[in-house]
Amino acid sequence: MAGLAFCFYAIGLAPGLTWANYGADGGDLLAAAVVNGVPHPTGYPLYILLLQGWLKLLAWALPNSEIAWRGNLMSALAAAISVGGTAAVAQRLWRKSPANRLVGVASALAWMTAPLLWGQALITEVYALHAAIFVGVAWAMVTENDRGLGWQGLALGGLTGLGLAHHLTIGLLVPGLIYWLWSDPAGRGKRMPLWFWFGVGLLPGLLLYGRIVWLADPSAPVYWGGTDGLVSLWWLMSGAAYRRYLFAGPWATLLPRLSEWAWMLTSQWTPIGLGIALAGLYRWDAALPRLRTWAVLWVLPISIYAIGYNTSDSEIYLLPVIWLMALWLPFGVQEVVAWLGSRWPRMGDWGLYGFAALALGLSLIAIARFPGQSLANANTQADEGRRFVESAAAVLKADSLVFSSGDEETFALWYGAWASGEMEDAAPGMVLVNVALLQFDWYRAQLRRQYPDLAGVAEGNAQAILRANVGKRPIFFAEVVEPARPDELIPAGLLWQYQPSP
Repeated sequence: MAGLAFCFYAIGLAPGLTWANYGADGGDLLAAAVVNGVPHPTGYPLYILLLQGWLKLLAWALPNSEIAWRGNLMSALAAAISVGGTAAVAQRLWRKSPANRLVGVASALAWMTAPLLWGQALITEVYALHAAIFVGVAWAMVTENDRGLGWQGLALGGLTGLGLAHHLTIGLLVPGLIYWLWSDPAGRGKRMPLWFWFGVGLLPGLLLYGRIVWLADPSAPVYWGGTDGLVSLWWLMSGAAYRRYLFAGPWATLLPRLSEWAWMLTSQWTPIGLGIALAGLYRWDAALPRLRTWAVLWVLPISIYAIGYNTSDSEIYLLPVIWLMALWLPFGVQEVVAWLGSRWPRMGDWGLYGFAALALGLSLIAIARFPGQSLANANTQADEGRRFVESAAAVLKADSLVFSSGDEETFALWYGAWASGEMEDAAPGMVLVNVALLQFDWYRAQLRRQYPDLAGVAEGNAQAILRANVGKRPIFFAEVVEPARPDELIPAGLLWQYQPSP
């Protein structure tokens, strides 16, 4: 299933830098990997190390490939691994059934074609790797009786540590993990060796944050958090810059966000699929209470976080919830067949047909959705990021000063300047200033270090930098934002050129 999933995703892969599927961060991640810097909080040390190795490998194997395409392909691989892991988890849960292989295929197909995962598999982002890690955690959980305590503790601790070194929301899954271990019928979760090896397994992953201190280049143009010691490091690692979004929305937005949560669950496999998945959860509740409680302890924290995190892309955090639904689907089919069999006895033996129908239905949904999901063909959404970089490279002049503010435009500029290099080649001596980041001491210090000859940078505010460079440098804006007034900006490709009023 992993191989099938990789081919499936590769066919629809975005050909270059894209803003589709909330992919704005791709430019930041790729630029940080190329210059050996540090991307936005939490620094993603595991992801950046893997991305650096992957980019170098494909640079050797496919030297003419675009850097952004290589990053996109890494997401396809990580998502495909999560699909293969899903098949293994489902087969384990159905190990006593002769239909376990068919069930594994059905659950893996459901996960592979879930639009939330599908979208992340086509772009450079951190969530496909996040999915591979939490699926790995679940696999190590359900195979608890296959090996000794030491192996299970080390595997679970190691995967959890890697998860924490990648995306901190893996911590929201830890209560469910602890419950699973503690509720083991054989009492394995109450033995000290398990927890000792769990702690040992955690350490390597947590030590990966040392990459920020020991391996990253502090002079890199992409280096979030600065080099001011433990305070800056903690600001980066803890994601302090984003805390203001957590439970920050007014109460009036609660119902709309609950509606968005419900729609996200419904839209994965149509309302019929949601109904079948909920029937599967009902079967867990009636016959498999340990699985039910584990699922609840995964669903609730993640859902509360996604609903309470007041950003437009918070739905991405629901990936573990959607994944559990993929496991529920075959159980839901079993429940529906059992219900039908209680009324029409001849249908009680239709379990295999039900699983086959589920797999067929998921395949048909995927085929119908493929044209809309695919990013392979150039279109407005899929190609927006790449077209922005190409337009900027065509417009900018030597020694240009470029102001930006939003993530999409800023990270695309960083990619074009320091990852692909096409903008730096077209406009040598170019200076990039992000207006939104000027509020941070570390960024102002970075600008002074990176551009020591830039007039006005010592004052550390956008107005001073703009005022000091008028008439000295060509000045452009990626968006219509302060310190420029709208009447002072004229279109220049997809940028805006600054022309002060007389």
